[in-house]
Amino acid sequence: MSEVKTHRQIWGTDFPISGGGDARNTAPHVPPEKAGRWTVRREAERFVVVFHYFKDGRESLLAEYPNTDEGELDAKRFALTTEKK
Repeated sequence: MSEVKTHRQIWGTDFPISGGGDARNTAPHVPPEKAGRWTVRREAERFVVVFHYFKDGRESLLAEYPNTDEGELDAKRFALTTEKK
């Protein structure tokens, strides 16, 4: 895995509140009901990692992290490495 960077390190600004970034998608061979993407989103008080299902658009909260640079990095690392069960 390449080095994970904060929004500020990449773009020079804070990660916007209500902003999100997709970390990755499921593999092409995953059944449609399990297909989706891992997304990191910044909320007012925290960073969250959600799994967004393509088939019906619902989201499943996977993890929460503090609203700090380290919290952002931890959320991104989690989204890049964790499998949805």
